[in-house]
Amino acid sequence: MKKSVSLLLTLVILFSLTACGGGSTQTDTAGSGSAETEDLTSDEPKYGGSLTIQYDNFNTVFDPAMGESYCYDLWAEHLWCMNWGLDDPDTYAFQENVYTMDEVQGQIADQWNWDADTMQLTVTIRNDIYFQEKNGEYNIFGGRNLTAEDVKYSYDRLTGLGSGFTADTLVYIDSDWASKLSMLDSVEVTDTYTVVFHLNTASETKLSDFMVAAVDITGPEWDSLTDEQKNDWHYACGTGPYILTDFVADNHYTFTRNENYYDYDERYPENKLPYLDEIILQKYGDTTSAISGFIAGDLDYINVDASLSDSEKNQIQDNVKGVTVQTFASGAEAMNLKINSAPFDDINVRKAMQLAINLEEVNSDYYGYDELDYAGVWSPSRSDYQCEWSDELLSEYQYDPDKARELLTEAGYPDGFEFTVAVSSAGNMDVFQMAKSYLANVGITMNIEGLSDMMELMILQSAENDNRCYNDWMGNITSMSDAYQNYKTDRFDWGNYFNNTDIVDMLTNAYSAQTMDEQAQYAQEAEEYILSQHWSIALSGMTAKYAYVSSSVGGLENGELLTAGVFMGTITARLWANS
Repeated sequence: MKKSVSLLLTLVILFSLTACGGGSTQTDTAGSGSAETEDLTSDEPKYGGSLTIQYDNFNTVFDPAMGESYCYDLWAEHLWCMNWGLDDPDTYAFQENVYTMDEVQGQIADQWNWDADTMQLTVTIRNDIYFQEKNGEYNIFGGRNLTAEDVKYSYDRLTGLGSGFTADTLVYIDSDWASKLSMLDSVEVTDTYTVVFHLNTASETKLSDFMVAAVDITGPEWDSLTDEQKNDWHYACGTGPYILTDFVADNHYTFTRNENYYDYDERYPENKLPYLDEIILQKYGDTTSAISGFIAGDLDYINVDASLSDSEKNQIQDNVKGVTVQTFASGAEAMNLKINSAPFDDINVRKAMQLAINLEEVNSDYYGYDELDYAGVWSPSRSDYQCEWSDELLSEYQYDPDKARELLTEAGYPDGFEFTVAVSSAGNMDVFQMAKSYLANVGITMNIEGLSDMMELMILQSAENDNRCYNDWMGNITSMSDAYQNYKTDRFDWGNYFNNTDIVDMLTNAYSAQTMDEQAQYAQEAEEYILSQHWSIALSGMTAKYAYVSSSVGGLENGELLTAGVFMGTITARLWANS
């Protein structure tokens, strides 16, 4: 039986969307209470105007070494970007932030050639790209032409492989680029616009990992700045479609059109990008204020991290004409167990806990879904990684309290036991309260503690002597590299997932696979094994999240990502403001 990863199939599939984790999207367009569909692609491009997009992940990192989790750097660009299918919809391959080298198109890179025999990737960059010009002292690049030397410098400063950087002096800002780019041996410049990357492997998977690593391209002028200047948003500069012109921490980023931007719209080849004069990423403190701003016309796009109530949905659709509602599959609410000590070191206890949770009832009564989508390990977009659910595995995730009591008795807990789960603000407390009731029916007492912030959760995850369980999500690991890095960095060294010899071998084999097909095979084996071990207890099926797009947003045609992903600049450059 193949597990389902679709949600709300009655909706019209328009495009995929993620919010730094997510899956396939379905869309319904309505206005003033109607359910009529509307063709969003009918509007012609327009220059000028402004769009305001809800954005909550505020940070004050402006160094080009920022990690791939930062999505607000609309001023920066990479060698490659996602092939959104804008030049050919048949090639459309958007899958949240997860993709391979087969799904990229050139951004700064113009042409590239891979020689497996010499393990050399030769990249010719465009010769018409210039750094942004800024005012006064902030104009550190002077609008100069970008060259291959800048590409080499950008990779060297992250890996310590040259340009005056070593393993001891490389630039590290929240992202271990040296490990991510460990397949790189050296970078060589052969002429003004040609750079050769010398890799240490001919592996197809490592080449893919290298090409999709979103390295911001900068130049040595950046490192002439003081630390204080590097933390000043005024100096943020790259080659992207928008220039950062205003920033207020925890409030907004304002971006202004880069008049000297080089790129053109693949859909309308004569149209130079970007269309908009201004993009504002605006923070809203809660869903209520975001909805109010959207209805008032102050906000053109909102992304809702949790299911809205019927009244909230009706409030939007009754008051905003032509709003497009996008529903996309997210992860499943789950509880991670500390399996390095009793009672969770007994697999029968873990199986019993899962059998005690009525996923069907949570799915229908709480979320209001007609269909239960079981969560695996990988994000829904990674269809190549999703395993076939055997009847035996499926039966272990179906509600059976009698079987749960039998397994608890076998494990030596006929009267159940007591434990504590810590839940951060990212967890759904209502769902955990439901789980508490289900577990009580088989004699297990679950105490729930609230955590103050995500840092407290991270400390708990790696605390070997803290036996509290904690909230997490199933079905949201986006790539094999993510899973392997968790193992490699000893994130679960205290006795959870990755000190298990079998799963370590599976993850190592998958990470070391030479071909994408081979990697997918190992990943499927790993997923089936992890699910059968019940290290995480699913408290729900795959859930839905929502995004609302006003009719003022033009240019959404093939599933362009708005509020997340390292290629946000690529998409927003192709949006326009409808009158």
